[in-house]
Order: sequence, then structure tokens, then C-alpha cells
Amino acid sequence: MKDRNIFETEFLNYRIKRRSLPTTLFFLTSAITVACNRDTTTTSNSTSQSSVANSSALSNVADTSIQGTKARIGIIRGPGPYYLAKVKGTLNQYLEAKKFGVQWLGPFPAFAPAVEGLNAGSIDFTGGSTTAAISAMAGNSPFKIFGYQVSGKDGSGILVPKNSSIATVKDLVGKKVIVNRGGTGEYLLAKGLEKAGVSIDQVQRIYLGPADAAPVFASGKASAWAVWGTFFANAAVKDSARILATAGEIDSENDGIYIVHNAFLEKHPDIVKAVYDVLVQESKWVLSNAAQAMQVYGKEFKLSESVQKFMSERVEGIPTPVGAAEIEKMNRVSDWFFKLGIIPKKPTIENFVVDVTKI
Repeated sequence: MKDRNIFETEFLNYRIKRRSLPTTLFFLTSAITVACNRDTTTTSNSTSQSSVANSSALSNVADTSIQGTKARIGIIRGPGPYYLAKVKGTLNQYLEAKKFGVQWLGPFPAFAPAVEGLNAGSIDFTGGSTTAAISAMAGNSPFKIFGYQVSGKDGSGILVPKNSSIATVKDLVGKKVIVNRGGTGEYLLAKGLEKAGVSIDQVQRIYLGPADAAPVFASGKASAWAVWGTFFANAAVKDSARILATAGEIDSENDGIYIVHNAFLEKHPDIVKAVYDVLVQESKWVLSNAAQAMQVYGKEFKLSESVQKFMSERVEGIPTPVGAAEIEKMNRVSDWFFKLGIIPKKPTIENFVVDVTKI
């Protein structure tokens, strides 16, 4: 209860003062990056406007009466099986048969603030990218990855304004590029630069969450933006941003993951398996009903029909259990992040995964 109150107070202060969420692992990362790259990295103190606009995260977390009787799921803002399960009510129905409920928290602007809630014991489940999860592992967050989802490689990448003279990733030398720290954006930029034979220190990174990054990029205050999901689609379609490189073109190994708090996994392994089954079910539904799924997302996120069409052609895969191949893939990303100084230490990936078929 004490931890929950601390989390609520910190979250309220963050919303009022519009300060960056104080994730410990990102402070560690920040110290390393600044030390190595003091002259070429610009850090923003602004927070995501979407988290300020959505009061549901705070109000839901404040409900302490249901702890232990419901699965508390922190949704990341953007399309995905959790959103479908919430809108369609499938997870609620699935767990009701097990005499268990669901509490939906969020939406959160990104994985990092959702993990803050998990660290404080206020969230049981959430999802994100392997890159963001690896950064959280480096901060010893208490979770296990129970689902792994191969990402489509053309629904994220590096964008430049439509009239930009930048023709290749190599042309980003000396330019300002917006990324989210320690997550998908920074990973995409670093991978693209590596493939182009450019040191990441030769580019000025501007650290912003995607919601805050969108107007900055649209105003021309940055030369490029490494981003994903609805933000990538909106910029490419509505703003006619040019795709400089997709995730696939820069050999990205960044995929989607689903995590559960260690304490919840220990107490309710059957519920974790049930949540996994629903994620698989909803992901399969998207593959067979992409246009209909995008209509659901379009209503949730106010996406135009043209953006919906763009996204319907770039759907994600189906979650799978975490096995040796997935662990090896995450280890490669972890080793690479550590080599670049993006994370302060290499986590032991095996300590942060669970085989959902064996629980």
C-alpha cells in the first residue's frame, strides 16, 4: 500500500509539473550517454502530452480495493492485442470464467512509465518492445517476458520532412534526430547509422517521447525522427514525411514483448497463460481482419482512413512463447546496446523470461 501511494504521488507530481518520469534505469543510461556524448546530445525535459491528457492511469491506479482479485493491465498507447481485448471485452470474459477480473490502466505514452507502475507494484501486465524491455532489465525491473511478437519491419523507421535534402542515412551526420531514450527510436537510429558506417556520436539526438516529438518534427525543428506505430503512420501519411529507412532496411531485430510482474506470475500462473491465449487470439483476428481492426484503432486513436489503410498493410505477427531463438535475439540487442553505452550493464536475459507453455 505504501509503494502504491508513493507511485500515485510521484505520478501526480509528474502530471502537474510536466517533468520527465524519473525511471532509474534511464537516469543511469542518461549519465553514460551524456558523459560519452556531451556535445552532441540534447535532452528534453518535456513529457508526453498524451499522458497528461489521460487521467485514467492515475484514477485507476488509485483503486486499491481490488488488488489481488484482478489482473491490472497497463496499456501502451497504440494498436495492439491488449487494446482489442479491452474494446471487444474478450479478456474480461475469458477471466470471468476463472473468477478473475481485469483492471485496465492507462494508456501510457510508452513502455518506460508503464514499467514504473510495475516497479511500484501497481501494474501486473504490460507490453512494449524488446529494446525498451532490455533497458528495464538493466535496471532490474521485477518482470518476466511471457510472450514474444515478431514486429513488421515496415511500420517503423527513420523519417525526414518531405522537402528535406537528406537522401541517405549517412546524410544525418551533424543533424538533429528525435528519438525516445533507450527504446525503439534510439535503437532504430543507432542501427541505421551503423549500417551506413556512421558513429552515433556524429548525430545530435533529441530525446522526446513520441507524442511530444510529433509537433517538434512537424515544425521543422529536427532533421529526422526515428519512430514507430501510429506516430510513424500519421507522419508518413498526414504530414507526407518521407521514409528514409524502414526497420527492415536497417536490419532491425527489435520486436514486441509482453511482460508480467514476478509476484503475479508466482501467485497466478494460470491467469498469465489465459492472458497469453487472448493475446494470441486477438493477434490472429487482426491478421484475418486487418481492415476491421484498423477501424477499431481508428476510432480509439482518431486515425484517418488513409492512415488506417497504411497501417492495415503493416500488421504485426502473432505472439509466441519465449524460447532459445528469442533469447538469442534479445541477447544480440542487449550486447549491442551495451557496446554503444545505451545501457549501463548487460542483463542476463534468461532471468527475465518464462516459457508460458510450462507454467
